[in-house]
Amino acid sequence: MKVSTIGWTDYSSGNLNFASGCTPAGPGCKNCCAAAIYERFNCEARFGRPFSEVTWHQDKLDRLLTQRFPEYSPKRGAPHRPMCFVCDTGDLFHEDMSDSRIAQAFALMQDRQNVVWQVLTKRAQRMHDLWNSREFYWWLGVHNDKLGGRPTVWPTDNIWLGVSVCDQATADERIPLLLNTPAAVRFVSVEPMLAPVDLTYCKHRVPPYCTHCSGHEHLCHGWLDGINQVICGAESGPNRRPFKREWAEGLWSQCREAGVAFYGKQDSGARPGVPLVLRTGDVVHEWPEGAR
Repeated sequence: MKVSTIGWTDYSSGNLNFASGCTPAGPGCKNCCAAAIYERFNCEARFGRPFSEVTWHQDKLDRLLTQRFPEYSPKRGAPHRPMCFVCDTGDLFHEDMSDSRIAQAFALMQDRQNVVWQVLTKRAQRMHDLWNSREFYWWLGVHNDKLGGRPTVWPTDNIWLGVSVCDQATADERIPLLLNTPAAVRFVSVEPMLAPVDLTYCKHRVPPYCTHCSGHEHLCHGWLDGINQVICGAESGPNRRPFKREWAEGLWSQCREAGVAFYGKQDSGARPGVPLVLRTGDVVHEWPEGAR
């Protein structure tokens, strides 16, 4: 498997796309790059289905069970495990995906502890509801039994859960759901960033201390106190929407103050991959070192 061109992960695509296809789930989806690539290469004619038809690929998941990966991350090096971003051309928590199939995928991820699995969704409500339901743990146990009877223990430190947001409204909607979903490592992808986003919000906060969290001795950073990594990126392509570097600067400042890893993915450009250079002249690429 080739190393991914997505900077914040090691591997994507191939067998990792065991669920593909998606439908819009907010303003960030307007210029979906996955849908554009699907249309550009006439994949509907090749595969006999539109991009909006969510498809499960059991053969890819089966191959992923024995997929070989290096001992260490090719981007981070030792002692970090290789990172895999699953379903980059779809959404594992799409409403057309059954609970059993989602559980099957997570059972495989639990089984392969030598890999860090990064799961990103725009459907935070579905993710939250599943991981807080007794039925889903039952499905997870069924699939774990098929893999050899490993116990269902959650959260495992090799599965990172994240939500994608593009503005304050989507952040307000999705991040609280992420924070109330059991996970050892949580991340937020602010991409495409279409407006300033404040991640320091806390309804209980009395500036600058939060009396709700742990008394006056705890400096409250709002949502960032439950987030391990923030990814930031502008929209790319000929139809890209406006982006101001000050928005990314503000997000970076929030993360720096809270001690949260910040990954500046890309600046605005006709082509993807334009480096996001901060006012310090730095290109900041940080990963969470582990569970909080």
